[in-house]
Amino acid sequence: MRKIGDDLWVHDDSMNMMGTRLGLRMTIVKLSSGGVWVHSPTAITPELKREIDEIGKVECIVAASNAHNLWLQDWCEAYPEADAYVSAGIPRKVPLSNYHILQRGMENPWEADMAWETMPSVPMFNETVFLHKKTRSLIVTDLIQNYPDKVPTGFAGLMTKYVFQPIGFKGSCVAPPLKIGYMIKDKPKFCNFIRHVQEWDFERIIVTHGDIIEDNAKSVFSDICARFLK
Repeated sequence: MRKIGDDLWVHDDSMNMMGTRLGLRMTIVKLSSGGVWVHSPTAITPELKREIDEIGKVECIVAASNAHNLWLQDWCEAYPEADAYVSAGIPRKVPLSNYHILQRGMENPWEADMAWETMPSVPMFNETVFLHKKTRSLIVTDLIQNYPDKVPTGFAGLMTKYVFQPIGFKGSCVAPPLKIGYMIKDKPKFCNFIRHVQEWDFERIIVTHGDIIEDNAKSVFSDICARFLK
């Protein structure tokens, strides 16, 4: 786990996807209340748990996109007093008891620390994105991804070169499924979502997949999302 800003940490991990190691990133925020907010939890280990417990009491476990639930139950069991905040599709896959569905119109429980906006009309993801105000960091799960140019060696390299890159998993990109027209059920609503996020004051994008975008983050976001605003 490494600190990247005031009250802001990340933990990098990975998972196996079709024989290729897919990078994952968990984001940890110390809230103004003193509690800890965990976004996109990765595999939990005693060492990782100890590091997080040194920051404060885990109050919120956030799984903000439908495909990011693999270790959610482990974290909820490790921190039974914490509230889980999840995308709409997750309760159908994970037996949760103490949870809130992230959705438009819901009161913001972290108003002092974060702004957030739920992606409309994309049931594949139902993603919510966040702005950590103190560090001007946009925190996303699948919406924005940033893959390194270097192709790994061996089988992973072949999968990257001939499977993942051709379908759009390369460089700074929006989630490749969003490039398929029928995935977005209401394009005007989705465009308004993009415009709203674009108006936020951020200088960094913490992605769950790929490298954190530190340079010209606003321009990167605008450039790769321009297709939705035409």
